[in-house]
Amino acid sequence: MTIKKIFNTMKKLFFLFSFLIFYSQVKAQVIYGANNYTQYHIGTLPIIISVPHGGLLTPDGLPDRTCNNPTIDLDSKTIELARQIDTALFNLTGCHPHLIICNLRRTKVDCNRNIEDGACGNVDAASTWTDFHDFIDTAQFLSQNLYGSKALYIDLHGHGKQPYRLELGYGLSGEAFNNTDSILNTTPFITASSIENLVNTNVNAFTHSQLLRGPSALGTLFANAGFPAVPSQQAPNTGGFPYFSGGYNTSNYTCLASGSNFDGLQLECDSTIRFGYSNRKKFADSTAIILSNYLFLHHNLNLQSNCGLSTNISENAILNNNKINFFPNPVTDILQLSTEKMNGEFEIELINTFGEVVLKVTNQNQLNISQLSKGIYFIRISNNQNDTWNGKIVKE
Repeated sequence: MTIKKIFNTMKKLFFLFSFLIFYSQVKAQVIYGANNYTQYHIGTLPIIISVPHGGLLTPDGLPDRTCNNPTIDLDSKTIELARQIDTALFNLTGCHPHLIICNLRRTKVDCNRNIEDGACGNVDAASTWTDFHDFIDTAQFLSQNLYGSKALYIDLHGHGKQPYRLELGYGLSGEAFNNTDSILNTTPFITASSIENLVNTNVNAFTHSQLLRGPSALGTLFANAGFPAVPSQQAPNTGGFPYFSGGYNTSNYTCLASGSNFDGLQLECDSTIRFGYSNRKKFADSTAIILSNYLFLHHNLNLQSNCGLSTNISENAILNNNKINFFPNPVTDILQLSTEKMNGEFEIELINTFGEVVLKVTNQNQLNISQLSKGIYFIRISNNQNDTWNGKIVKE
């Protein structure tokens, strides 16, 4: 590892540490980067949405980008669309996704390029770029802590070209989809895909090609809801039209990056989706349901159970073929765990909505939560057979 990489890693770790301290003290829901050029809406869902090209701010003190023949097109209304998706997910689940927004216009900074091309050497632009990417790092850190490798990253964009359809960029070229399913299922294509982790971990053992354009693929779910998408079962290839396969963020915040187990994609939304409040709302409401179904189908994550508005403990679960109950229910200060057969060692962790472990017990069936403040807590139970279960309680 080079000195520069070590420095950047240490810097990110320091940022994460400082952020967690700050957040645990002020209980903020939104934090801002320097000059309010970026903002991070902290969530608790296993969904991270970044919006690099929807900003409109053009401060006089920041010069326009001119280095390396920059692309400066605005992805109009993508911030508004992301906020409506946030609202729709909250209405459906009771919790928010992580949402990272750049408020500067792309003429000033491009947060979907490397820092050299994205900031063109300007200190303030570079600071904005760094804030944006540090926020993504933080969101992934918190999501990883709560959900492991089950979280989904979406880099949200907009396009105005025809045909009007969603383009789901998995890091694969448009030409890749001209191949047969059997070829798409070979190692070179899987390792070049931003959903490689999902190929290896989805609970139904769907193949790579099935996850890209099968009946349960994300694009197919969108198309079934009335939003044509490529790739999907309805449009298994690009049809020869230009196609956005994913950019810098997709390469660096999904399993395309070395050591990452985050699945994700670049989601290009056409203008018929982005323009007009009612059009955005229709898409946002559908997206909330689609993402909820997608994560349940492929990871057995029930967002409406773990992040619903219920004041009771989540439904009973199975750990290593054993039924788990918590009582009393609703929750009081002493929480009792009862299992039909709990074999071997097990550990229970209680995690707050900021990703902090606030209580941990080993081989104990009783949790005293009298010292915890009111709010939502996630329960993670694991045993020495590497079985895990995630639930939720609400202390009122």
